Amino acid sequence: MKYGVMFLMLIAGIGFGIQETFAADSLKVGYINAIKIFDSTKTGKKSKAILEDYIKSRQKIVDLEEDEIKKLEEELSRQGSVLSNDAKKEKEALFQKKLAQYQKKAMDLNKEIQEKKSEVLHEFNKNLEDIVKKIAEKEGYQVVLDKNPDIGTVVYMASSMDISDKVIEEMDKLNSK
Repeated sequence: MKYGVMFLMLIAGIGFGIQETFAADSLKVGYINAIKIFDSTKTGKKSKAILEDYIKSRQKIVDLEEDEIKKLEEELSRQGSVLSNDAKKEKEALFQKKLAQYQKKAMDLNKEIQEKKSEVLHEFNKNLEDIVKKIAEKEGYQVVLDKNPDIGTVVYMASSMDISDKVIEEMDKLNSK
């Protein structure tokens, strides 16, 4: 019990010390909207286009396989009544095999798309971090948060603290060279 009270006093003392430090050093906080930056910058638009092209190319592969499966299914339903039992079983087995291959291919391509998305976003985020750091150091921000609702780091922030437009301008300036 004695140690518990001492521990609480220690924590309270540290808390007051931190509070005094922040009060003395006027903390400058800014935030960005990474989604807005991604959608508005040349780099973000280029990244988005790369992803869309990659997805389209993979979708074409899936569509071709899907068409083949549909043709087999139609053929099986059209010829099902005139085929012998052995021929029908053989066609059904072929259909099941092709369907399984298609499903595996679709899963593999989806995994490839996710990996590509991760790679492209990682590259964009690295660039974003560098720009935000440059602006933060130049303008004296101690903390810069992301307003992205998926991350949930900011519940409220005054719009005057939003440096997203500065980041967009700087990123476009650096990447147009």
